[in-house]
Parts: sequence; structure tokens; C-alpha cells
Amino acid sequence: MGAKKVKISSVKRAAHLKSKKTPLSKQQQQKQKQKRDQLTSKREQGQNIFSQKARKRDNLAQRKKHNKLASLGLDPLDEDDEDGDDQMLDNIADMLDGDDLALLQANKRKRKAKTAGQDEPDQGQSIGLERAYASDTKKEQAAQKIKLDLLPIKSRDGQIITRTTEVDYLPKPKQKKQNEAEQEEESAAEEDSDLDGETEYEDSDDDVVNDVEAASAVPVQKLISTTDLLIARQQEIERQKYRIGIICSGLLEKPEDKMRNFHALYELMDEINPASKQANLMSVRKLAIISVTEIFKDILPEYRVGQVDTKMQTLRKATLDRVTFENALLQQFKKFLQKLEQITAQVNRRGGLRTPQTVKLATVAVQCMCDLLVAHPYFNYVQNIAQLLVYMLNSNYLEMRTAVNQCFRSVFANDKRLEMTLFIVRRINHLIKTKQNNVHVECITCLMSLKIKNVNLDAEKENELKQKKLESHRQRLLSLSKKERKRRKKLTEVNRELEETRAEENKQDKHQKLTEIIKMVFTIYFRVLKNDPTSRVLSAILEGLAEFAHVINLEFFADLIDVLNRILEDQEELGYRERLHCVQTIFVILSGQGEVLNIDPIRFYQHFYQNMLAVQAGKNHEDFTIILRTLDEVLVKRRRNMSQQRLMAFVKRLLTGSLHLLHNGTLATLGTIKQTFQLTSVLDNLLDTDTSIGSGRYDPELQDPEYCNAASTSLYELALLARHYHPTVRRMAVHIANGVPASGEGALPTEIGKLSSHELFTQYDSTQMAFNPTIPLPKAGQPKLKKGKQLYIRSDFKQQYGKLLRKDKVLHAKDKLQIDFLSALQ
Repeated sequence: MGAKKVKISSVKRAAHLKSKKTPLSKQQQQKQKQKRDQLTSKREQGQNIFSQKARKRDNLAQRKKHNKLASLGLDPLDEDDEDGDDQMLDNIADMLDGDDLALLQANKRKRKAKTAGQDEPDQGQSIGLERAYASDTKKEQAAQKIKLDLLPIKSRDGQIITRTTEVDYLPKPKQKKQNEAEQEEESAAEEDSDLDGETEYEDSDDDVVNDVEAASAVPVQKLISTTDLLIARQQEIERQKYRIGIICSGLLEKPEDKMRNFHALYELMDEINPASKQANLMSVRKLAIISVTEIFKDILPEYRVGQVDTKMQTLRKATLDRVTFENALLQQFKKFLQKLEQITAQVNRRGGLRTPQTVKLATVAVQCMCDLLVAHPYFNYVQNIAQLLVYMLNSNYLEMRTAVNQCFRSVFANDKRLEMTLFIVRRINHLIKTKQNNVHVECITCLMSLKIKNVNLDAEKENELKQKKLESHRQRLLSLSKKERKRRKKLTEVNRELEETRAEENKQDKHQKLTEIIKMVFTIYFRVLKNDPTSRVLSAILEGLAEFAHVINLEFFADLIDVLNRILEDQEELGYRERLHCVQTIFVILSGQGEVLNIDPIRFYQHFYQNMLAVQAGKNHEDFTIILRTLDEVLVKRRRNMSQQRLMAFVKRLLTGSLHLLHNGTLATLGTIKQTFQLTSVLDNLLDTDTSIGSGRYDPELQDPEYCNAASTSLYELALLARHYHPTVRRMAVHIANGVPASGEGALPTEIGKLSSHELFTQYDSTQMAFNPTIPLPKAGQPKLKKGKQLYIRSDFKQQYGKLLRKDKVLHAKDKLQIDFLSALQ
């Protein structure tokens, strides 16, 4: 029989030939021998630690595998045989194809599945034993108790008693040993850091600034009560307080290096904290806003920071550091103002979220902006603050308007450059013009604190004419003078005068700003009086006109008096306060430069006379200062332009009204009357009780002071005031009743006589619960006991018990005297 030939593919043939080992030549055998010798020599000299560890791991894994198979009752050698069988099957599979190869692989899978099925029950049994052992160990540890020694106590007998208690045993957590490689790496890193000699320490405030505690906290989902919520809220507030304090102290300590800490405070100002993704408490937001404000009030410079381009010009290191710090500070200040603007926009803008919480937060933001404007009125972005506050001056919330009003009053009173004052007045003028006079009263009353009392609007032309004359005189001396000495002497004098005028450029600049301010203020006043005389701000407008009437230009006097007279006569619903302000404004105008005007003020006397009794010792007692200022203009400055009848009528009504006032108002009234008595002798007739002096009868209800016949009466009110509860009022009333003597009986002490009516009203004011002069304490003494009288129900009882005492029915006992009154009376 011939041999049967089997066809094998080329791929299988190549793989079969590759698996066969070809015999090596002698040279190749020598090279392999040399390599083996080199490897053995290296192992003898010292093996690599990594290879040692790898071999140990392999040996350990093989040992564990053999032990596990032995514990399961299997022979490890059988597994080696199985591995050998699998390898032999793989070699055969390389030589087969088609259906024979698929049948061989199916037999192999069945064999493996059978082996795995035999191993599963044994493995499950071993796992159950391990779990049972672990649970028994935990139960033993939970039941285990240990004894602890407590602090000894001392009994009353002086014996020391020791105490112990049993507590549960808590095993310490097992700490895994670090690998040798990690220890070597750490030691190597420490050696490198020691060699470098430079150790970088982290900022101690970083954990507080970054709020590591809140980031590490994990919320626990459980049912909590209202008390727990309140406690957690208070704890969160205290934690944030501590955090804000640490951040602020770091910023104040070294602001150049801690500029990044501002971001942590800005995160607390937001409604949702960007870092923790949680809502900030309203109290925490307010604290953050106030804290940032106080920081900026302390670290902002008093000057305006300029923009310096560090790329275009070279600067010294110190200057560069300073410029860098100022630019960073300016950026942080701008960001803070933007956040405050966003908070206030919620209540100031249409469609904003106007809840009680947002209103309170916006009020805090407005107050902080006011504090920044007052503290640093010349720093960058303060004009933006002022512009926003002007709009908040017309807010719908009283607290915001009051805060802005007080802020602007403080700025007007302390502004020396007048730049911020002029800017604010312009913005207020624009606001009133835009709103068409429909604004709140605070927009007008804040202008009362402007320092414009010493401004003369006509002085500008005089200064210009004077300067032109001096310049022309100088030119004339240069061209016409012939003698050199005289020319130089006169030229020196003229130049000195010119230098004095130039040295006053700052004063002139300030005066020019002040003039522009007063023009803007009167533009506001006159626009309201002309376009809307029934506006709700009319009272404030009239009060401002009365305050600044002395600086009004002469050309406006006639028109202004006509407007005020029309308001007094046409508007019947006008209050007494507005009427008094109108009269005060008119008399201030007529007492100054308005004397040249041909105006009869008799109708204004009547308006003032009618409203003098409107003020009393009630809520409107403070308005008596308006009457005092008007009386100074009427009774003191214009006394020579008044008739005797009108002057007496005013004094009589003024003294009548003093009975309805508090003691400080009464003293101010008596002070004005005393001053009038000293300036004119016409009023002496009022001290005479003879009624035959005047003609007719005094009519106090007549509203015309000229025809009320005040000369026919006397100042009877002085008799009532002489018995006043206040000692100074009594002394002042007696002084006027005696004819205002300078010395002798009825004269006043010097400290009282030198005071004006306004000073008397202020010094003796008792609204702060302080009585002037101080009420003396009563003298300490024992009360006198008066002997009481004996009273009897029966009138004959005194005679009967006297008879009984004289008879023998008295029973004498030890140290006592007893009388049987009942038996004796029966």
C-alpha cells in the first residue's frame, strides 16, 4: 500500500514549521552559554529589587493557588495535567479545519463547564464559613466591655473614694502598612526638599476663605424639626461670621497680598453661593455687604487714582507695586459697586422682585453707598454712586430716602472743593425736571444744607470791572510814564495788586462753583413755583426760599413777590407752615436789597398776624422758630417802617400766644419783646393799666393789626407769667413789667440778658428730658409729727370713763391697769 497524501494549507504549514525547533550551530550554543553565565554572575552580585518583588509575587500567587486547591480536596498536579491537555489540544487545532475543528472546540467547552460546576459548591461552602466567622467576631467585640477609672471623690469624713465604670470596647482601626517603595519615595522627597532649603508654606486663611468645612459637609436626608432648623441656621450664621472676620482681618492686615479674598466675600453677597451651590442666608448677605464697605472705607486712598500704562513707560519697583495695587483695588471697588447696583435695581426698577427681604437688603446696600460717598467723596466712581443715590432719593421707601437725604446733607456740609456738591445739585435738577416736579419732599429738603449764605451774585461783574481797570492802569503807566523811578514804583504797586488778584484764583474758582450752585437751586425753586404751585413739595420750596432769600438777584424780587402773594391769596387749602414761609421770604427780601422796591407790605403784615397763634405747645411747637425769624425781620429790622398801632398789636398778640407755648418758647417770646422795648419807647403805654389812653376798645379777634386798637389794652399776661413754673420765665416777666431796667430792681443777670431769642429757645429746650436750670433736690429732714386729737362716737364717753378712773373699780394686776368698762357702763 502506498502512503496516503494529506493536503495542508500554506498558512498551517508555515505555522507548523515555525513550531519545530531547528538545531543550533556551535557558535550559537557558545553565545547562549555566555549569556547564561553573565546572568548568573549578575544574580550573584545583586539582583534588581523589582525583579525580586515580581518573583515573590509569582511564587506567592502559585503557593496560594496550590493551598486553595489542596483545601478544596483537589490535586494541584491534576490542574497541571489539564493545562497540558489544553495545550496539546491547541496544537492539534492548528492542524485541523472545517467540521473537525468545530467538534474539537465544542468538546473543550463542555469539559471546562463540567470542571467549573464541580468547583462551585465547595467555593460557596468556604465563603459561608468565612462570613459566619466574621459575624461571630463582631458580636464578641460588641459584647466586650472594658473598665475605665473615673475621677476620685472625697467624702465628708475625708476619705477618698475611687470609682470605675464599664464602657463598650471600640477596636482601633487597622492601619495598613505602607509599601517600601512609597516609604523610599517619601524619604527621597524629604531629602530633596532639605537640599533645596526653601520651604513654601500655604496661607493659614486659605481653608477659611475657600470654606473647606462647608465643602466637606455632606447633607443628611432625615426628618428635622423647626427647632433643629433654627439651631442649624444660628450655627451657620456664627460660622459665616467667624469666616468673614478672618477674611476681613487678613485684608486689613496686608491688602496688597490678599486681593483675592474679596471674591469669597462677593460670593456671600449673592443669593446663590457659586462655590457651594447653596442659598446664602439674608443675615449673612447683609454682614458681607457691611464688612466689604468697612474694608473699603479703611483702605481706599483719599486721592483719585490715575490710570498709568506700565507697558509704555518704565517704573521703579516700588512705584510699579503701588500702581499694580491701586489698579487691583480699583477693579475690586468697581465690582463691589456693580453688585450693590444689582441689589438696588430689584426694588428700583420696574418689574423687579419687591419682597420685604429684598427691600431690607436694598436698604442696607443704599446705606453702604452713602457711607462710601461720605467717607471718600473724591475717589474714583463716586460720581456713579452719587448718580445712583439721586435716583434713590425719589424711592418709594422712606428709609432709603431718609438715608440718602442725610448723606447729601453731610456731603454738602463738608465738601470743600464743591465739585461733588455741584454734580449732585445738577443731577437733582435733572431728576425734578424729568419727573415734572412729581417728586418726594426729600429731593428739596436736602438742599437746605448748602453753604450758600455768603454768596453775592452781583459780585462777579464788580470783580471783572476791577480787574479791567487795574490792567488798563498798568498799560497806561508803561506807555505814559517818563521818570524811571516813579514808573517802577507805581508799576510794582500795580503788579502787587494783580498778584493778589491772581492768588485768589482758587477762591474765585470756588466762588464761581458756588454761584453756579445757587443758580441751579433757584432754577429748581422758580420752576416749581411757576409750573406747579400746588405741588406737594411747595412747603419745602418756600422753606428753601426763606432760607436763601438774601442771595436772590435783585431783578427777580418783584416777580417773586407777586408769585408769593398770589399763592397766599388764591390757595385757601395752604397750611399755616407754608403761609409763614411765604411771609418770611417776602420780609427777608424787603429787609435787604428789596428796600428800593416800591412795594406796600401791609397785606403781608395781615397774613403774618393771622397765623401767629397757629403754633402751640403740641406737635408743631418746633415751628415756632419760623415765627421767631420773621419777628426779627418785622419787629427789629423794619420797626421804623411800622406804625405804632401795628407794632403794639404784634407785641400784644405775641405775648398772648406765649401762654400756649412751652417754657422755652415763652422765653424766646419774652426775649423778642424785651429787645423791642429796648429799641423803642412806644411800647411803654402797654405797661400802663389806664384804659383811657387809647381810643376805642381792644378787639383781639380782629385780623387787621392796624385797627384792633392795641393801645387801649395792657400786657396783663405778664401777671400770669410772673407765677410761671419756670424760674427764668418768672424773672423775665418781672423784668419786662418793670420797664426793662438795666440795673436795680427787676434787672436780669448778665448770663440771661445777653442771650438772644433763638439762643433762649435752644438752651432751655427740654425735649431731651433735661430741665434748665436743674431742679434742686429737697432738703433732707425728719417730718414733724403732730399730736392727734381723740375722737369719740358718744359725746358723753369722756366724762364717764373719767369718773370710772376716779372710782375703785380699777383692778390692779402685775405691771398692768385693767378697767371693766362693760360692767361699769351697764
